Amino acid sequence: MFLKIENKKIICKIKYKKIRHAYLRITPDYHLDIILPDNGKLSAETLLKEKRNWLRRKVREIENSVRLFDGKIVYYKGKKYKIKIIPDNNSRIEFSKNFMNIYKSKKRKTENIVLNFLADETLEYVSKKVEEVAERLNLFPDFVSIKKLKSFGHCTRDGKIFFNSKLICLPTKLIDYVVCHELIHLKHFNHSKKFKSELAKILPEYKELEKQLKRYYW
Repeated sequence: MFLKIENKKIICKIKYKKIRHAYLRITPDYHLDIILPDNGKLSAETLLKEKRNWLRRKVREIENSVRLFDGKIVYYKGKKYKIKIIPDNNSRIEFSKNFMNIYKSKKRKTENIVLNFLADETLEYVSKKVEEVAERLNLFPDFVSIKKLKSFGHCTRDGKIFFNSKLICLPTKLIDYVVCHELIHLKHFNHSKKFKSELAKILPEYKELEKQLKRYYW
């Protein structure tokens, strides 16, 4: 099933689940999941008609979004770099103007080198930032690390905080927002008014930062 919205071709997939309310989920590559209750009371056509304006808005948001790493382009602290491969037996990464120069042998995969570099840089940055902000908030996690995540960060109920291993791709002000966000979850494990109030104390502009963060995806 296909749709055309804002001159974009949308590939649709219908799923039926044991749920009370239907919903839509669209990805940055314009794939749309239509999730419907399995009771047969609502059709995909009806839901799409009701959500037409929502879909237009989401497509416009995707058009203005930024992919942080695609194999040819990578962002580092918010700046865009073209990936340039330079044959060399000693693997390393150097920046020059608008290029990320990757020195490597033929045996080593470019993607692995970049991902390892981003992970190391992310861990170094967030470790320092967590230490700094934790003192200000008087909120201290039991453990801080990085891992592959779909989200930008994750806080567990037992006081562990994990950050996306590619977080260093973002502008530093947005990385700092993610750090503050996850630290406050140590006190408020939800997005309640109390959580937002705590966030506003340290980041009065947090709503604007959240809006900017939505532009980026992996």
